[in-house]
Amino acid sequence: MLSTLLLPFYLSLLISRFCHALEQAVLQTSISGPFDDTFAKLVNETLELWHVPGISIGVIDGDNIWTEGYGIAEFPSTPVTSSTLFYAGSTTKAFTAACMSFLVDDNENYPSVQWDTPISHLIRDDFVLEDEWATAHVTIEDALSHRTGMPRHDASYGGYYSGHRAGAKDITRALRYLPLTAEPRTKNQYCNMMFVAISHLIETLVGRFLGDELKDRIWKPLGMNSTYFTLPDAKDAPEFLAQGYVFREGEYEPVRLMELDDISGAGSVISNVIDYTKWINAWLNTSPPISKEGYEALKTPRSFVLSPSGKSPWTGPKAYALGWDTGVYQGYEYFQHSGGMDSYGSEVIFFPSLNYGLVALGNTAGTSNAAEERLLFHLIDEKIGIPKEKRFDWNQKNQESFEEQEEIYQNAPSLLYPHSPNPPLPLSLPLSDYAGTYYHLAYRNITLYLIDGVLHADREGVTWQATIDLKHISGDYFIAYMDLIHGAGGIFRQAVSAEFKVGKTGKPTSLGIAFEPEMRGAPIWFDKI
Repeated sequence: MLSTLLLPFYLSLLISRFCHALEQAVLQTSISGPFDDTFAKLVNETLELWHVPGISIGVIDGDNIWTEGYGIAEFPSTPVTSSTLFYAGSTTKAFTAACMSFLVDDNENYPSVQWDTPISHLIRDDFVLEDEWATAHVTIEDALSHRTGMPRHDASYGGYYSGHRAGAKDITRALRYLPLTAEPRTKNQYCNMMFVAISHLIETLVGRFLGDELKDRIWKPLGMNSTYFTLPDAKDAPEFLAQGYVFREGEYEPVRLMELDDISGAGSVISNVIDYTKWINAWLNTSPPISKEGYEALKTPRSFVLSPSGKSPWTGPKAYALGWDTGVYQGYEYFQHSGGMDSYGSEVIFFPSLNYGLVALGNTAGTSNAAEERLLFHLIDEKIGIPKEKRFDWNQKNQESFEEQEEIYQNAPSLLYPHSPNPPLPLSLPLSDYAGTYYHLAYRNITLYLIDGVLHADREGVTWQATIDLKHISGDYFIAYMDLIHGAGGIFRQAVSAEFKVGKTGKPTSLGIAFEPEMRGAPIWFDKI
């Protein structure tokens, strides 16, 4: 079934390999390196355009490796260098998948661990989904390729559980309380929590912290001595950790450094481009510590990724392997992953047939990724000889995406409630009666306070700490305007529908908020306590 579903992808890949064989003559390899004055000018223009203080870039071209830093790591004047540390976000996922490959390879010590092993067979008490069939059949490779049927539910996890700081086990055990939105293996739905579950699985099997396992099995062998898995380790490191920022009202505002305990193998790595070029170089050469069989499994596509509508830079369909996006760009197979935290962005991409790879790390959320895409694909297009007039406009693509997101936010009332009565219906109760604490088993508490005529909540006990302001629309229906507590005004703000239910006693009994986009407007229900 899998091979049939992915047949168009493989056909596209075969055609692309034939095409790029005809194009080898146009490939460019600069002995002096790609970071000349012309590129530096482009970097400075791009950082200014996207309001990114600083960025570091690494390039691997055959046997040559170059790294460089641009801009500001921390205001007023600390510069970014090649050794500057950044949060690497979801590029962590490739390390987690690679770590699992060691256990799959080790049939002597882990004979029951294979890519197609159901997770519940290994951690039965901890890994439970709302659906019995899914619980019994979702496998390791399903979780590592985002095809479990579980969507993001990013507003649900992390922070504190029953008074203690969340760990991978806590988040794994919370999966049972979250709605699935597809049948397993039918749809690619990106899910950080599944990588956290795999982190818990690895830690259970090997009997120690995932960060220690990654350090001993991958980072030390590759000489990645500036890569860390916890914020305290990164803060104590000899390398400088870049400060993250959000650009708001013409000013750069620093954002607090995010704790990483709860996201584990989904996004906990802090590193620099020097170390990441060593990681990419291993993939280009399929060299240890990952086995040849491991590389093959990790690079095999498992699910299609639906691209947004509009003009696309990709030659064929995109897919997700294990911890990597993969597809074809201008006739060349690539493996890529982006990462985003509340004030950092990262991009990693490599082309096996070109023996060419790149990494970029920046210190804003979202806009760093936009700047990185423009700069990395400029270098890629230079490498493969794409004429300037035929190059994809990454700036336009990202500007349109951000503008669309902002338009949705600003026009939320008409988009979410197009048939709302005018004048609106009154509330069932005085607004102050809706204040109080509401509870969901996975999303946990939301405590509403009436402040200046608005129901307001500060969700500080989760990974993505956020504010919620409820604006009344009609009857007991509202819009929930949400933004990050740290780094407010950036790309993460959103507006979704919300509603209250009032019981027979004349008091609110529950609050519903449409947190999860894959639920198509259906709310997550919180009971009043």
